[in-house]
Amino acid sequence: MKKFWVFVITGMLLIVTTTGFARMSYGIILPFMQEEMSFTTSQSGSLGTILFLGYLFTVGMSGILTMRIGAKKVLLVGGGCVVLGLTSLVFVTNFGWAAISLFFVGAGSALVYTPLLSIAVSLYPKKRGIVMGLLMSGAGIGMLLSGLLVPFMLQNFPVLGWRGTWLIFAFLTVIVMLLAFWTIKQPHTSKKDITQEHIAVWRSKGLYIIAGIYFAVGLVYLIPNIYQTSYMMNLGMSSATAGIVYAIAGIVSIGGAPFWGMLADKMGVKKALITALLLSVVGDLLPIMLVNIRGFIVSSIIWGSSLGGVLVLIQMKASQEVSPQNVASAIGFISIFYAVGQMIGPGLAGWLIEYFGGFSVAYGFGAIIFFLCIVLVCTLVEKQNEEV
Repeated sequence: MKKFWVFVITGMLLIVTTTGFARMSYGIILPFMQEEMSFTTSQSGSLGTILFLGYLFTVGMSGILTMRIGAKKVLLVGGGCVVLGLTSLVFVTNFGWAAISLFFVGAGSALVYTPLLSIAVSLYPKKRGIVMGLLMSGAGIGMLLSGLLVPFMLQNFPVLGWRGTWLIFAFLTVIVMLLAFWTIKQPHTSKKDITQEHIAVWRSKGLYIIAGIYFAVGLVYLIPNIYQTSYMMNLGMSSATAGIVYAIAGIVSIGGAPFWGMLADKMGVKKALITALLLSVVGDLLPIMLVNIRGFIVSSIIWGSSLGGVLVLIQMKASQEVSPQNVASAIGFISIFYAVGQMIGPGLAGWLIEYFGGFSVAYGFGAIIFFLCIVLVCTLVEKQNEEV
């Protein structure tokens, strides 16, 4: 039990630093970088795209690399890329430098997350739900800490400013990487088994259905995240009220993934995923049917707690289609579809809002897609190892 919690805490810290600090804090630091570096709005948006493209570039490779050189080595390489990118951001003087730095940050974060899940499933197959859920909660914790640390740094250490924030993130990531080097063990695998299973992975119809579900979720799951504040203000609610409601969603999201992972360990992944997707439908319909502050609060609690669960449950379902040695390949594969959905989704939702009837249409579109995902999940074959 002690080894279990050492691994979980180390893994959570890895996600806090290499995903929460490194990849998701950019939006918080961006306004201050933009002001000092005189970046245009277009350039700032391009930097965010480059950060995401770095992630997309390596997320598909992470599974192959894990099979070739081992999950722990890939994880350490990814952490090194994150540290390099964060350290480089401390000294940036122009747009090109910032772009290269953020590309390394995005690429490194994918090389940490995917092999870490592979190690987790290999070490704790009967606890994969709670382990994967706790690991995923690290991203939310990292976002929360970033939201507290960045204003504190800017207010109390104005000379260091936003550069000092990147420096602290880099230092903390180095500490966590050293901890991971000493505490995380590489699971022993048989190369023969890996080769045979790798061939079977790409013959799995279920894996392609899961990839399609992940694409669809990526397409719509950011709609309330991005547009809820604008929707509420458009209805005449204050920005302060909208901010409080958004914060509620952020707080409940931290515990959402572990809760759904634990539930999946008890009742099975398929049933848990259908339930979480059904709640996601409700979360999108409430702001359409109950257009007041109570509707938005309940909706925020639902989508804040369930969407993180949907993501971890989809990854769990993919992990059940393959042997533990090939989890990184499976998750890397479906993550490409998810990433493409994320790239298309926000723009598509904005188009629906602008040309087809406003925010309620985008929310309704999200509810329809989540319902279609439920239908697809129902077609998946129940795995014998699903009930754990």
